[in-house]
Amino acid sequence: MTYYTEARARAKRRKSPWNLLLIPAVATPWLLLMSLSTITFATLYRLAHPASEFVILPDTVGGILMAVGPLFAWLSPAMILGNLLVSLLPPARRALDAEAASAPRAGRVAANRDLLKLSFILTPAGLALGLLGVLF
Repeated sequence: MTYYTEARARAKRRKSPWNLLLIPAVATPWLLLMSLSTITFATLYRLAHPASEFVILPDTVGGILMAVGPLFAWLSPAMILGNLLVSLLPPARRALDAEAASAPRAGRVAANRDLLKLSFILTPAGLALGLLGVLF
């Protein structure tokens, strides 16, 4: 089975409107973590390069790295947080668990475990990318 056919099968399983709650539950922590990281990188850049003047991020390769690094670094941790936040609502947890029961490894625990494994790779790599941008 290809990724595309698996994705279509997953999408057909997701019928509950509670799935829509995952969007803000993931987007909010992701945007907050990205913003805090980017501000931190910009502050470090100003400390490392006191002669440079810019408003938010420098318009250099370093600025791009400082912006893109946190995008990848915090995506999977934000998805874990989103899953946990939505699972705090008992009706949402029941509906999403019922949808996931028909497929192996589709439940919240398995998804969070897989996202945690991905976080161990993406988070340090993304933060390292941002720190590399501070040096440029």
